[in-house]
Amino acid sequence: MTSPGVAEGRPGVLLYRGAEADVMRGDWQGLDAVYKIRKPLLYRLTVLDDAIRKQRTIHEAQMIHLAKEAGVSSPYLYDVDLPSSTLVMEYVKGDRLKDLIGSMSKRRAELVFNEFGSSAGALHKAGIMHGDMTTANVIARGGALVFIDFGLSTRTSRVEDHAVDLRLIKETMAGAHPDEAPAALEAFNRGYAGVAGQARARAVLKQLQAIERRGRYARVA
Repeated sequence: MTSPGVAEGRPGVLLYRGAEADVMRGDWQGLDAVYKIRKPLLYRLTVLDDAIRKQRTIHEAQMIHLAKEAGVSSPYLYDVDLPSSTLVMEYVKGDRLKDLIGSMSKRRAELVFNEFGSSAGALHKAGIMHGDMTTANVIARGGALVFIDFGLSTRTSRVEDHAVDLRLIKETMAGAHPDEAPAALEAFNRGYAGVAGQARARAVLKQLQAIERRGRYARVA
């Protein structure tokens, strides 16, 4: 494997700067690509920092692959460059669900959120917690939804963990899209139960209510 910036590829425009990684759009062997570059963190010992960044890079690549195996659309991986702790993947052309909600008809929103819930159910049924399940991390491409940013994903079948995923999407909708939230979440829950199963969906939603009662999680603005 070779590091980005040489013959095989070149990162260009900064799309997002996070605490852990920079996400850049560029070229990889003539393909429109995204480079997720995990940056060295100076407050950690260098040896430890290198190990953590490499492990998280490998883990995210594995989670993207597992999502595909579960039938959930996610970006194609082009390269995993461990020396630079960089993932090179497909640039998904489309619109973030976050930016589409306000312009959707009621019927269209119900169909889209039913599919969103079905995909979330498929992830959970496969034992995958996305970890950052918001409308900003789902891209509508043609007639399909593509899930992105698996940096916080993990393998787990715990009801609590799956309820946290649903809590985040619920809080995102209530905070950012309050007018559309009730009908959209109802459609989401139908899609979720249709794939995860009625019994599992009831257990996860019951745990979600318990989490809300505990007040452990802050609202998403």
